[in-house]
Amino acid sequence: MNRRRLILGLLSVCTALMVAACSTRTEEQVLSATIASNLQQIVSDPVLVTSSNPNDYITANRETYEDILNTGEAGLPLLLQQLESSPDNGLKEWVMAQASTELLGKHSPVEEWHSGKDWLMQYKMNVE
Repeated sequence: MNRRRLILGLLSVCTALMVAACSTRTEEQVLSATIASNLQQIVSDPVLVTSSNPNDYITANRETYEDILNTGEAGLPLLLQQLESSPDNGLKEWVMAQASTELLGKHSPVEEWHSGKDWLMQYKMNVE
C-alpha cells in the first residue's frame, strides 16, 4: 500500500513538472508571436511609407510599441533572438534594437548606434 502511494505521488510530481514545463514553453511561444505581430504592424503602417525616420513609426503606433515593451524581462531575449536571426537590417531591426534599449534601461551597454544590427553587434561585444 505504501509503495503504491509513493509511486502515485512520484507520478503526480512528474506530471506537475511536465505541465509546468509545457506551459512555460507555450507562454514563450505566445510572447514571441505577439512581439513579431506587433513589429509587423509597426513597420507596415501605410500612412508612414514615405517616412525615413524610424521614430515616426514608433510614435504613430505607440500602443503597439508599448505592447512590445510590456513583455518586460521575458521579451528581451526574444527580441534579441529575433534581431539576431533576421537576415535584414532595416526598419524592423531598428525598432527591435530600440525596444531592447528601452527594456534594458540604464543597463544598456550601447550608447550610440546607427542600425539594428549595429546595436546588436555592440551589445554582444559589451555583454560577452
